[in-house]
Amino acid sequence: MSELQTYTASGSDRIRRFVVEASESLAGPGRHRFATAEEAEGVPVAAAAMGVPGVQEVIIEDNAVVVLRREDVAWEMLEDRITYAIGTALGLDQATPGEVGGTTLPDDEIFDLVERVFERDINPTVAKHGGKVDLIDVQDATVIVRMMGGCQGCGMANVTLRQGIEAQLRRLIPGLQGIRDITDHAAGTDPYFR
Repeated sequence: MSELQTYTASGSDRIRRFVVEASESLAGPGRHRFATAEEAEGVPVAAAAMGVPGVQEVIIEDNAVVVLRREDVAWEMLEDRITYAIGTALGLDQATPGEVGGTTLPDDEIFDLVERVFERDINPTVAKHGGKVDLIDVQDATVIVRMMGGCQGCGMANVTLRQGIEAQLRRLIPGLQGIRDITDHAAGTDPYFR
């Protein structure tokens, strides 16, 4: 059975090295650098690590995953989530970062994490379709959102919400109970898809 270990890289507090004790390369032979989620597509370990808010870059070489964090995000917010993401991508049994001592993260911590994900990943993507998703609240580990602009009344809004946004949030916050949309979709005046 594989095991995941974490090492602090020498010379920088922004770099951590995660090593999987496995006999095969995680991304194929050679060294692979991923600076965007798009570059990481098709490489499950890289996509999982890049999906964690606060990760700036991922480098995979053999069985090592080197992660560069953004300056504005502390390792305390990242390390468990990265370990979980990598472990999930590899099918390893790792601790769940959304749970501490068997309990789910507090709603205010979930809110802060979701807010960063929306700012960095979700809203720049939906803005391409003239939309925006507002984080309204988190109640009992359920994220409450309102969709606006091209998302309000869009025929694909539920797909965006369930298969895109909720799926991404569930990967990052395993204790998440769900996502609730309070949008009045009937009032949408300019949906992207009718």
